[in-house]
Amino acid sequence: MFKLLKKLIRYTFLVAVTVLILGWYFVVGPHGDLEGKDFNTGENGIWIQHAWVGNEQDPQAVYDLALKLQKYDIKYIYIHTGPFDTDGTIPEERYKFAKEFVQFLKEKNPDLIPLAWVGQVRSELEIESEEIRANIVETCEKLIIETGFAGLHYDIEPIPHDDEYFLTLLEETREAIGENVVISIATDEWQPSMISDVVGMILDEDIKSYWETTYFKDVAGIADQIAVMTYDTSLTDPEHYEWFVEQQVIYLTQILAGYDTELLIGIPTYEDDKESFDPLVENMETGLNGIITGLNNKRTIADVFTGVAIYAEWETSESEWNIYEKLWQGL
Repeated sequence: MFKLLKKLIRYTFLVAVTVLILGWYFVVGPHGDLEGKDFNTGENGIWIQHAWVGNEQDPQAVYDLALKLQKYDIKYIYIHTGPFDTDGTIPEERYKFAKEFVQFLKEKNPDLIPLAWVGQVRSELEIESEEIRANIVETCEKLIIETGFAGLHYDIEPIPHDDEYFLTLLEETREAIGENVVISIATDEWQPSMISDVVGMILDEDIKSYWETTYFKDVAGIADQIAVMTYDTSLTDPEHYEWFVEQQVIYLTQILAGYDTELLIGIPTYEDDKESFDPLVENMETGLNGIITGLNNKRTIADVFTGVAIYAEWETSESEWNIYEKLWQGL
């Protein structure tokens, strides 16, 4: 009896230690000590406001913007060109200065990749309709041909993780514009379906604003680039937000391994006053800290990661750029 008890205690101890080790590995995990500059390959992105293409610009102002983006290692520039009207079109009047804006940008910074940021609230854009999808695709083709954009940046929100019509739209867009034009997508965060189901039961609501593993892979099979909007999380503690961003980096690099799709992790610099966002929690510093910690995690497949994406240029202060230079550029 005593021997049996000893075996039972030993077995329980081993199980407990194993659980603790596994828990540590998957919650914390082993980390390296590389700095942000070691992961910064100069392939970062930023969202910019509509006025650049909606209003006539002084060429010098555009040149200054181009050089500023070059200074901060920005390669992808998401230029607000929409939104789509409910029929899937965008009136030309809305972006009538886009062509000259893109030309001025490229004169000063030829390495920039300008993408037409187009989108709408999902409930206002019935992509279930073949006619509306056809209008969207035709509008996007026109933007590419007439303005010099290198591609598209779709930002239709929210797209639930089981939205087959969005996948159809991506396929139809790819077929129309060809393989050499960039298709970039702004996406919700990754989250396992099980977690959303449990949270939904607790809150008594259907949680839609997330993407699960399979949907990310489906999109990666079509799109050239995924920019994950890792903000508006409702978190109230900076450390919790940094941990959340770290987990996004770890799991998304694993999910997208094997796909020829760029992965950018979005970080916020805006200061909206709303229930789901606290700028003291979610900001340039905490976002970058989470990304750097995530890239140092030994479970991360760092080669899958492309860069950071800043939302948004018009909200980013000089002090925030200083943080970026210090943490991400090592200056």
